[in-house]
This record gives sequence, C-alpha cells and structure tokens, in this order.
Amino acid sequence: MTFFCPLCWREVSVGLSACPSCGADIERYSRSVSYVEKLLSALHHPEPQTVRRAAWILGRLKAREAVPALLRVGERTRDPYVIESVIEALGEIGDERARAFLTRCAAQGALRVRRAAEQALARLNMEGSHGAQ
Repeated sequence: MTFFCPLCWREVSVGLSACPSCGADIERYSRSVSYVEKLLSALHHPEPQTVRRAAWILGRLKAREAVPALLRVGERTRDPYVIESVIEALGEIGDERARAFLTRCAAQGALRVRRAAEQALARLNMEGSHGAQ
C-alpha cells in the first residue's frame, strides 16, 4: 500500500510522524483537521480515483464550503471522469456559484461530462424554483 503526505502529497513510508519532503506533522494533522478539510485536501491527491472519491463524499455531505475548491479542480483538470465527479458533487450541493461552470460543461466536452452537467443544472433549477415559492 502506498501512503502520501496529506499536505504535499509526496509518497511517505508508513508510520512516519513527519513528512520528509515538506516537514508536515502527519500525526498532528490527522488529529486536528476536520473531516471536510481532509476531503478538501484530498482534491489535490495525485491519484484521480482519490480525487473522485473525495468529490463524491463532499457532494453527499452537501459541503457548501467545498464549492470553490471543487470549481478549481473542475477548471484545472482535463480528466473527464474527475470533471464528472466534480459536477455530480456540485449538483448534490446545489449552490448557485456552480451555475456558470455547469453551463459551460453542459455545452462542451465529453458526453458523460455534458450529461452530468445537464442533470446538475436541472437539480439546481428545481431547487431554485422550490426556493422561490
């Protein structure tokens, strides 16, 4: 199994209390940082599957504080599976700050990305119409 520093994402040996690359206190980080903060950090992980999983969990938690970070990930990556996961998370969260990104994604890119964006926009529109009543 491969272990990574939760701050710089360099590979580290299991059981190290400090990262040899950035000097982070791995043990203290593990104890003192909230679950959502750890998930936000995982959005920078070098393995796309970890990024996808973190986005999915943030969406399920409806973590509005994750919207800016999810948008940054969605803008910087070219991996359609990561973009799809980001879009799905943004759709679950239902925050208007995602509308412009979702609209762009619905108009271009891989089919799976466009479909996910259309679904997320539909959810956003539905929630918006419920909030207006």
